[in-house]
This record gives sequence, C-alpha cells and structure tokens, in this order.
Amino acid sequence: MKQSIAADAVKLTTSKVITMLISMISAMLLSRFRTLEEYGTYSQLLLVINLVTTILMLGLPNSINFFLARAENDKERRVFLSVYYTISTVLGLFTGLVLVLSTPLIVDYFRNPFIKDFMYFFAVYPWSMIILSSIENVLIVYHRTNFLMVFRIMNSVALLFIIFIVELLGWGFPAYMGMFVFVEGVFALSVYSIVGKISEGLTISVDKRLIKGVLEFSIPVGLASVIGVLNIQLDKMVIGKFFSVEEIAIYTNAAREMPVTIIASSLTAVLMPQIARLLKENKSKEAVNIWGDSIILSYTLICFISLGLFVFAPEVISLLYSKKYLPGVEVFRIYSLVLLLRATYFGMMLNAIGKTKFIFYSSLASLGVNLLLNYVFYRVLGFVGPAIATFISISMIQLYQLIATAINIKIELKYIFPWKDVGVITVINLILGVIFAYIKALVPIETLNGEVCESIVLGGIWAIIYLLIMRKQIIDKWKNLSRNTN
Repeated sequence: MKQSIAADAVKLTTSKVITMLISMISAMLLSRFRTLEEYGTYSQLLLVINLVTTILMLGLPNSINFFLARAENDKERRVFLSVYYTISTVLGLFTGLVLVLSTPLIVDYFRNPFIKDFMYFFAVYPWSMIILSSIENVLIVYHRTNFLMVFRIMNSVALLFIIFIVELLGWGFPAYMGMFVFVEGVFALSVYSIVGKISEGLTISVDKRLIKGVLEFSIPVGLASVIGVLNIQLDKMVIGKFFSVEEIAIYTNAAREMPVTIIASSLTAVLMPQIARLLKENKSKEAVNIWGDSIILSYTLICFISLGLFVFAPEVISLLYSKKYLPGVEVFRIYSLVLLLRATYFGMMLNAIGKTKFIFYSSLASLGVNLLLNYVFYRVLGFVGPAIATFISISMIQLYQLIATAINIKIELKYIFPWKDVGVITVINLILGVIFAYIKALVPIETLNGEVCESIVLGGIWAIIYLLIMRKQIIDKWKNLSRNTN
C-alpha cells in the first residue's frame, strides 16, 4: 500500500509540474502575442470568475474525497456522484447567470467597456471550471492516476495549441477567447462521460438528505477557501479599481508567483500524518524537529530561487513575458520575496492538533489586515503599494500562527521555528546575490550574447557555488526526514 501511495504521489507531482510548465509557456505566449489591453481584459475576466466561482461553489470539490472515500460500495459512490454533479452543474450555470447579470457592474468597476464583448465567457466558463475541478479528486479516489496525468496534460496542451492556431491564422483576441471557452467546455463535457463510465452511470439526482450532508461538510471548508482566494487576489482587485487595463496586465504577470511552492506543499502532504501522530503521542519536540528539518530543506532551495529572481528580475520578465512588462519589475521583485514565506505551511502544527477554527479566524484576520494595508499603501506608495501590503500581511499572520503554535504545544517560540538556520541561509544568499549583482553590473558579458544569457550564466555559477556550500546540510536534513518518515 505504501508503494502504491508513493507511486501515485510521484505521478501526481509529475503531472502538476508538466501542466505548470505548459501554463507558464501559455502565459509567455499570450503576453507576447496579445496587446496589454487584451491581456489586461483577459486577466480581469479570470480574476472576477475565480472570485465569484470560489464563493458560489461552496467548497464542493473538497466533499469528493470525504464522501466518495467513505462510500461502502459502488452503489453509494454512484449515488453521491450523481448528486454531486447535479449540484455542481446547477451551481455552475447559476454562477454564469450571476456574472452575466453583473456585467454592467464589472465594467464600471474596472472601467473597461471591452468586457461587455465577453458575456458568453462569463456564462459558460464558470460551469466548465467547476466541473473540471472535480476530475482530480474523483480519479484519485478510483486510483486512476495514470488517466489523470493524461487528462491534465491533454487539457493543458489543447489550451496551448489554440494560442498557436490563432496566431498562425492571424485571428484576433475574440477568436482566441471563443476557442478557449470551447475547448474548456469540451473537456468539461468529457468529465461527465469519464465519471459516468467509471461509476457505471450518472443520473440527475436530488437526494435532499445527501445534499444537506454535502453542504454541511463543504460550506465551512468553502468559506476558508474564499478567504484564501480573496487574500491572494485582493491586490489585483485594488490595482484593477484604481489603474488602467494595461497596468493590470503588467501587474498580473509581475505578481504571478513562480511555481516553486510545490516543494513545500509536497513536504507538507508527506509530513502532516507523521506530525499528527507524534503530537497525539505527546512527542512535541520530535514533531517540531521534523518540521524544522523540512523547513530548512525547503527554504534552502526557495531562498536561492527567490533572491535569484530578485537580482535578475528584468531579465526574467523579458524572458517570460517580453520587455513591455518591464514596468512591473518592482512588483515582481516584491513577489519574489513573498516566495520566502512559502517555505512551509505555518499552520501545520495547529492543523495537526485540530485547531482548524483558529486557522480560519487567523486567515480572516489576515484578510482584514491585507484589505486595510492594500488601500493605505496604494495611497502612499502607488502601484507597488498593494504588493508590499500582501508581503506584510502574510508575514504578520505567519508570525501570529507561530506564536499560537508555541502556546498550544507548550514549546518556546525560539524553538518552534529554525530561526538560526533560516537566518544563515538568508545571509549566504544575500552575500552571493550582492556579489553577482555587482558582477552583472561591472562585467560586460551581455555584449556577447545579451543580458538574458548573461543572467542565465551568472545564475548557473551562483547555483553551483551555493550547492557546494549547502551540500552537507541538504544531505543531513534529507537523511533526517527519510529516517523519520519511513
């Protein structure tokens, strides 16, 4: 069983990495092929749909793992899936209707009349988004991870392919949006077929008792998800309100976090059961030590990537999105530093001892702080203000969760988090970052192959030196985790 779980985890991680890379390539191509106004409109549409869909879908996808895994036989699974897809289809169509009716308000908020041309996108995409979000959980429960990999990759490749088709045929932005929603709709329809085949038949079902149970489970989780999404998207909403369509396009790409948090999320998924067991057995110090080792291992890599992105920010933006997005360099640098705060899940210990309500309330507090700081910093600092507000609000809530963890498991704050190791890693990267920033400024390597190639070469040398310095610690921490999690 352990080997099966490990194999599934590797497959899922591999598919996530592949789809993330394809998604980044898609963003790179859209940034180059579309104007700032078009990309800004695209960003506004997705921003609104993500927010409204998260609110109205009531955390439904989270109910799949719980109810489907607990079902005692195939009939119970089929009944649940029939109810689930009936609810989610109705909610998806209702969300689309709400967005279509709200289009004038959305246009006024963003001051972008171009949005009115894409009411069909509001009508259809929320439904396809909700249906597609379910397939991963269903296929995992049915142990169809190979099929899940293929489905995810095919979906990502299809979306990438239409970018090339539209560009090669010289079609405009409306054609791209139409093809985008068509492809997502086709894949969403295929979900009904796939799930129906696996479960041996889906029907329209309105089992009031089961619906009540599903909603009672999913709504609290959904509220936490809403807060999380609002926290992440809040600065973009502020930028969208007070700045132009072109500026939100720049901010959206500059604020796009690089996909390195998969390291921390993978470690969290593996460690959570082990830490929960240790805390249940009152082995708090052992749990803290394991968590500390995982933080150091994750932070070692993330810190290097974060400061590397900070130093070479102009070249990274030019490579990923083109030079027309260079006005977002400072925002990109701030979000590169936000990566430092993603080295672990700071609520892990609290989650493991069942303090989920505290996590929810602290997330709510974080949203309040973020909202206040976003507006104040926008007024004081302008375009970069909301990004700085996001960094500060995340830092504050993480410190608060560490203090709460120390109190709840009765271990001093100085021992809860590997402050010294994290400080040393940060200083090493700061020193190397300053050195390579000076080398970049003083040595004219860019005259040979351009600034992007220069940054890649310097970044590679930085990585080799850093790996040599940190090699022993990486090996030691990895051995500790391997010994404790086997």
